[in-house]
Amino acid sequence: MAQNKKFFYGWWIVIACFVSMTTLFTPIVNLISLFTDPVSQDLGVTRAEFNLYFTIVTVASMIASPFAGRLMKKFDIRLYLTFFTILGAASYVGFSFSTNIIMFYVFAALQGIALIAGSIIPASVLITNWFNEKRGLSLGIALSGSGFGGIFLSPIVNSLLTQFGWRTTYLIIAGIILVTILPFTIFVVRFRPADMGLTPLGEAPVKDPKEAKELKGLTQSQALKTPSFWLMALAIIVTGIVANTMIINLTPYLTDIGATTQRAAFLLAFGSATVLVGKLVVGRLFDKVNLVTALVILSVCNVLSFVSLLGADKLIPGLLYATFTGFGATALTIAPSYVTAKIFGEKDFSSIFGVVSIFSSLGTALAAVVSGILYSINNSYTLVLYTLMVLAAVSFILYTLAVKTKPKY
Repeated sequence: MAQNKKFFYGWWIVIACFVSMTTLFTPIVNLISLFTDPVSQDLGVTRAEFNLYFTIVTVASMIASPFAGRLMKKFDIRLYLTFFTILGAASYVGFSFSTNIIMFYVFAALQGIALIAGSIIPASVLITNWFNEKRGLSLGIALSGSGFGGIFLSPIVNSLLTQFGWRTTYLIIAGIILVTILPFTIFVVRFRPADMGLTPLGEAPVKDPKEAKELKGLTQSQALKTPSFWLMALAIIVTGIVANTMIINLTPYLTDIGATTQRAAFLLAFGSATVLVGKLVVGRLFDKVNLVTALVILSVCNVLSFVSLLGADKLIPGLLYATFTGFGATALTIAPSYVTAKIFGEKDFSSIFGVVSIFSSLGTALAAVVSGILYSINNSYTLVLYTLMVLAAVSFILYTLAVKTKPKY
């Protein structure tokens, strides 16, 4: 094989994933609230009926996850990513022309498939394939596109809604997706370094392709039979609850303890900035320290975020909450991908991670259910916060047990 050049081509893969997370992932996941009132008022439905479409997105993502991981290996990655990017853009075109909420629900299913198959899973799989060294850093950079998108696109989309209305704004988002992502999916992305006569970063180049190292690890069926996999799955579900509960309950909680809605909006925006920084820092942290040590740090950050939130009617504790949660939430974004590769290897990573992604979506979906049950006990978020502190510690224990019971191969 050819020697890797001074500028490692894998960094182009990182940029491609960053762009996908910015313009495909962000509008679907982070900007939904901007459309709630305009769309629901125009279509004559309640906010709850409108927001149900995001539940459909989540369910569709869960169903598509294991299939997406397998399809990536069966088709040319350029064709695969181009198709699902176009599908994501098409869902927004469908929203623009929807005349009732049922049509929204139909296109939401397509959007959920595009989200998981065109953005979330490919980012982790491609980075794992291309990087042995600096894998955490490259994952952090790629996944930080969601934080960057939240900061960059929120004011743009809000302005577009004001000037042109929601139907035209949906069409513009579709155009942004196509213009920014398709050049990368068509011309840049390759599934593995071997497709270009290269080796992953950190692996010595070889002259003869037959001398290339065989990928080590377990197959999907082997991984599913190990205790380590199910411990990790439980860790991810619990982490999904920890990472998402107060994001969806922040505004009502803050108003309950005497803060203003403006304070809540500010902390949400500040939190997007810390998520951006947090993914970069934590990604590098995974490269530099023992895996369990990194997981300890993330768990502590989550606990401290909830401790700070107890006094978030004051500015400093509120800022501390947003800061700590920006780092702690990476236990649901960077950690699953990194830990999966560490435990089960690269041999069948895309298929295994496709199943792992189901549990990330499940934890996110359960956040609203768990917080609702806990809040109803005494109509207070205090019990919710203390429970989240305990669950943050539980997620660390489960992650650690998964690592310690790693199968040999």
